[in-house]
Amino acid sequence: MPHAGNGASRPGLWVGARQTTLGYLAIAIAVAACGPPADDSNAPADPSRAIVRRLGLHGEPVPAAARRPDFVLTDTEGRSFDFRRDTEGRLTLLFFGYTNCPDICPVHLANLSAVLDMAPPDLRSQVRVVFVGVDAGRDTPERVREWLSHFDPSFVGLTGTQEQLDAAQVAAGVPPAFVDDEWEGGYSVGHAAWIALFTADDRAQLRYPFGIRQSEWAHDLEILVERGWPDA
Repeated sequence: MPHAGNGASRPGLWVGARQTTLGYLAIAIAVAACGPPADDSNAPADPSRAIVRRLGLHGEPVPAAARRPDFVLTDTEGRSFDFRRDTEGRLTLLFFGYTNCPDICPVHLANLSAVLDMAPPDLRSQVRVVFVGVDAGRDTPERVREWLSHFDPSFVGLTGTQEQLDAAQVAAGVPPAFVDDEWEGGYSVGHAAWIALFTADDRAQLRYPFGIRQSEWAHDLEILVERGWPDA
C-alpha cells in the first residue's frame, strides 16, 4: 500500500498529503496493484498466480510480468547506474522509499538485511537489493549511503533529480511519490510501499507488500534463487 509519514507512524493511503489529481491517480493505481484481487472466477486462468500457489510464494503476481525497467539514476558514489544493464540476469529487489521514513522503509530493509545475513553465501551473492530515495531534496547520496549502511553496506542506493526519479518510478510501474512540506509542521512523503522482485529472466514477477515476514522472505528467496521462475 502507499505510505506517507513525517516521523510518526500513520495509517491509511497517502496520509497527510495534498489531495491532488496525481494523488488520486496514484491511489487508484496502487490499490489496483496491491489490493485484494477482484472476483475473476469467469476470467482465464492466470499462470503466474498458479505458480505462486504451487510454490507457496508470498508475493503478489505482477500482471503480464513486465520487463525489467530501463532507467538510469546515480549511485551513492556518484556513478551512473543503469538499472536494466547493471542488474541484468540477477534476482533483484527494487524499493522506492525515503531515508526519513518512520516505519515502512526501515522495517522492509531491516527484514531483508536479517534474512540475507542468515542466508548461505552462494544464495546471498545472487540477490541484489536496490533502494531509490524518492525525497529528492533530502535524500542526498551521502544521506542514502549512511542510512543504507545501517542495514547492509551491500545494498545499492540510488538518487536523482525529481524528473529522473519520476521517470524511474513510471518505468517501474510505480505511482510517483510526492512530498508535502506543510503537513502538521513537518513534511510527508507519499510513496508506494511494496518491493518489486525481478527474477533472473529479467521479468517483474512479484510485488511484496509491507508486512512480509522474515520467514516468508527466506522461503521465497531460496526457491527463486535455486529454481528460478518456472514455466507455467
